[in-house]
Amino acid sequence: MKLTSNLVIQDEKLTKYLLVYHAESDKSGYLALAGYSLDNWEVLKSDIIKAMEVAEIAKVKQTNWGIQFEVKSEWYGPNGRLIKVITIWQQDEGSDSVRFITLKPDRSQEK
Repeated sequence: MKLTSNLVIQDEKLTKYLLVYHAESDKSGYLALAGYSLDNWEVLKSDIIKAMEVAEIAKVKQTNWGIQFEVKSEWYGPNGRLIKVITIWQQDEGSDSVRFITLKPDRSQEK
């Protein structure tokens, strides 16, 4: 099963969280390795959406707020480097849209 329609990524998730350095749980460094920055956050947004067109849902979990989906995907960043990530999405109860929660490096295949 794939997540392909009604996907919503709030701009602030990228511009104020993922692409900004945080001492704890930083993701900006990993994304920078693939060429993403605040200067091209729209490219990251587009790449995440495009990746969902081919990526399969890895896990589905019911939460107090709705259904949460974990999706493993990979694509090439702006600088040509392959990036492997896990994205978390949620469909809130009563909503048709599926909103982006976060992204993290997929280290499941690293040794």
